[in-house]
Amino acid sequence: MLQKKKISFDILDSIRGIAALYVAIAHCRGVLWIGGREFMEKFPRNTWDIQDYFAFGSSMLTRLAVEFVIVFFVLSGFSIAHSLSGTKSVWEFYKRRFIRIYPSYVFALIWAGLIFVLTKYWFPEWYDGSFTGHGFLRTMEMKDYFDTGVIAKNLIYLPSQGFITPLWSLTYEVMFYLLAPFLLKRINIYVCISLLLFLVNLIFPSAIDGLYLPRRLYDFLFVYNIYFAVGVFLYANFEKIAGWFTEYTKFEFILIVGGLLLFMYGANIYFQIETAFTFIEAAMLSCALIIFFLKYEIRIPLLMKIGQFSYSLYISHFPSIFLYLAIYWVIVHPTTPYILNFYVWMPAVLFVVAIAWIHYQLIEKKTKKILNLLRKQKPVILAS
Repeated sequence: MLQKKKISFDILDSIRGIAALYVAIAHCRGVLWIGGREFMEKFPRNTWDIQDYFAFGSSMLTRLAVEFVIVFFVLSGFSIAHSLSGTKSVWEFYKRRFIRIYPSYVFALIWAGLIFVLTKYWFPEWYDGSFTGHGFLRTMEMKDYFDTGVIAKNLIYLPSQGFITPLWSLTYEVMFYLLAPFLLKRINIYVCISLLLFLVNLIFPSAIDGLYLPRRLYDFLFVYNIYFAVGVFLYANFEKIAGWFTEYTKFEFILIVGGLLLFMYGANIYFQIETAFTFIEAAMLSCALIIFFLKYEIRIPLLMKIGQFSYSLYISHFPSIFLYLAIYWVIVHPTTPYILNFYVWMPAVLFVVAIAWIHYQLIEKKTKKILNLLRKQKPVILAS
């Protein structure tokens, strides 16, 4: 049974801020800039100057978007374990989760639909197959966004692609939330079974594929659930695990975090895609960051501020990127579908963060106030 721990959870907002900001930066670069491969085709390496090397090299630093989603999964396991340690009512837990995430989620779906309508009106060529690059594959995926079946699936956390592609991870978050009150009653069993399922799939992937499970169920059980379990295990054993690092200095922690990042980049670049190995490294990085930030009570005001609306940033940034691209098209009238100048895509990061902050003010901040009121309410004791 979980014991509630005295942890300053506002400190973890810095890590949420790092993860959400990284994902937003990666998607801004991926959608807006010409892209590394296309850049090399258009501008051969023998023509590069120092700025070209900087552009290409720094673009490689945005490769880990999915790995930083794993950071969110570990944080969710850690945070939900804390939340459940303070409640005895499954209904209350579900009610708080619903209030916390669903209104903002629906608002993000509406936002994506609005950007779809606007950009299709302004630039119908984005949707008629004239462009086939990565970013415009996402516009093509929006064609059936307002179909009844697609709307229904989107509303029950089975999101389609297009402008809401990043919402894929929320499916697994919600699956974990639904199961967590029951799974966390026996933490050691839950963690052991999660690890076993992960290892079986890692060692015998063909056998697991042969089960022909629904894709999302397969992904949850055999691919992503282990990272929620890592967060839960870290929370349940936090004092013991943190104790292993009692003698570590800040500098040594920074070396550990930096080393994990280097290994993660190396594996991602070597395999040319995210893999179970980079996910494991991302989970290790998450644990190191949680212990490091809590051990030294590290508070980075700007990142903490972003962390407060990291959920709004995560669910709203992708359609906002296409709004930025539309504004760029209106102003510049480009001859190429992508932004060729490496530095012109960068302000999009500030743009999507600003829009996410507005989303937060309109919806998420209000849901947080409702939750705070619910927490302050004292249970009513009925006379017998």
